[in-house]
Amino acid sequence: MLSFLDIYHELAWLPSEIASFYEYPDAVPKYFNDQIGQLSEGISFTVTGNLAVNCERFSINLVHNNVTRDVALHINPRLPQNYIVRNTKVQDIWGSEEVSSALPFLLTRGDKFSIQVLVTDACYMISVNGQHFAAYKHRIPYRDVSILEVKGDVSNVEMQRTLVLTYPQRLPESEAKNIELHIDDEIDEIDASVEETVKIPHEWCLINAPITQSDGSPKSTHSSNDFGLTLPYYGALPPNSLVEGRCLKIEGRVRLLPHSFYINLQKGQDIWPHPVVAFHLNPRFSKASSGALGKAVVCRNAWLNGAWAEEERSEFDTNFRPGRTFSLVIVCTKDAYEVYVNRQFMTDFKYKVSPALVDTVYIQGDVKLWNVTLEQNPLIKGKNVRVYHNPLYTDEY
Repeated sequence: MLSFLDIYHELAWLPSEIASFYEYPDAVPKYFNDQIGQLSEGISFTVTGNLAVNCERFSINLVHNNVTRDVALHINPRLPQNYIVRNTKVQDIWGSEEVSSALPFLLTRGDKFSIQVLVTDACYMISVNGQHFAAYKHRIPYRDVSILEVKGDVSNVEMQRTLVLTYPQRLPESEAKNIELHIDDEIDEIDASVEETVKIPHEWCLINAPITQSDGSPKSTHSSNDFGLTLPYYGALPPNSLVEGRCLKIEGRVRLLPHSFYINLQKGQDIWPHPVVAFHLNPRFSKASSGALGKAVVCRNAWLNGAWAEEERSEFDTNFRPGRTFSLVIVCTKDAYEVYVNRQFMTDFKYKVSPALVDTVYIQGDVKLWNVTLEQNPLIKGKNVRVYHNPLYTDEY
């Protein structure tokens, strides 16, 4: 039977031209600590400092104090490439690199940085400037780590070791933004002749060829206040906001080459421990069969009691068109969430947990996000139905 190290060496692969990224002209670490204590689940290391104005790369290493100084976790931001490498070194051999992340690259030359590493039994969890960036499964035992070092183009490096109950540690810029409330419980009925409008500025609906400036860089076609909301998006709701007769409206634009995006209605902002997710809505475009643009496999689920429930999935023509704007509304009914895209009913999801516990809206993926609001789903005067009303249901509210 192959040993753990035999399997690691079978998987290890690193071309010589890439190996040069792991070497530094200055061999002296910018920070070194060989008294970091015993690691266990919940131990967190937060490394802060300043990026040099000409910063090319730097690394944070969790190291075994053995003959070959095996590196259990190597975090290596590379600014010219705009990605962050994660890797492991065993007996002087580097393994395969991990570089993917749903979070955009958030490090800028000359700025301060804060990178948090949380130890869990399953993996290391890494956040950058208060936002969860990636998880990295253990390749060698984390309990043997005894050294933390920082190398590269950084200065004023400090490290804080803490035992935490939640992750990530938020910074002011990564805290949840309050969702606008457009509700008035005294007005719950509108005239049937009043048409609801999608309040998205007209210029956001257009796709224009990039306009370049004199230096060749792209010039924005929108005004300075048209940047939309930053992803990943965390929106905060007051307690007991999602009740029957209310709806969450999300306005945005699908990116030109979408893979997927998801919306979580959940309790809290934490990544660890995993939050209760009352509703997970996840259109996956890459899994769709050939057909009309906008066709997608739409997955619905909930996380409760420490695990995902049974996933529901269907293939729809979703009205999500690459490069086009959309207005998505999640409506709270008596016993289910109903989802509408551009005023057309798409799907529903029966409550697994009470929607009253939802206090956070988390959105991530291949969309440009313009607006998130909590609104009423008013009754239509003279009829016993609401503006958003599932046409498949014959029974009325």
